[in-house]
Amino acid sequence: MTEERRALPPVLDELDERRLRRTMLAGAAAFAAILAGFWAWWPAGVVLGLLGGGYVVLKVGRAMQEVELEGGADGLAALEGEEELRQEFRRLRVRLGDDWTLFRRAAILVTEAQWASVAGLQRELGISTGAAQHIMGRLEREGFVGPSRGSRPRIVRLARDRVQELEELTLL
Repeated sequence: MTEERRALPPVLDELDERRLRRTMLAGAAAFAAILAGFWAWWPAGVVLGLLGGGYVVLKVGRAMQEVELEGGADGLAALEGEEELRQEFRRLRVRLGDDWTLFRRAAILVTEAQWASVAGLQRELGISTGAAQHIMGRLEREGFVGPSRGSRPRIVRLARDRVQELEELTLL
């Protein structure tokens, strides 16, 4: 039996119980103080969080715009020599067939205006929404405009100063 008593946990004496109660009360008081601090100062935390989050969103957005503008030179915009452009426009004219005249007008329009949207093409060219969507898809595939950005106009990848060159080359 003496061995069984040694295996049992020791019983807390009166002094240990007082210490345990004090520790529990101190912990509960600290927890209550922390909760009161959070309750009293949560508006400041919300405002700081909104300001910090807004700043980060703006920085990330600007970085994404810079990457889009830097990486935009592909397709026709990347071709340098006039002979390369002439050959590419001849191939494009053959591929487009009947759509060539509308595509030509749309390409000159978006390059000159430096904006591209389906609604804008529909309004400026006097065509249906379906036709404007088709032409916008062609402009994107041929490298004149960037991908869709929701309700905002697409980025035009051909510089405005190349409008005269574009008009001359598309008359071939």
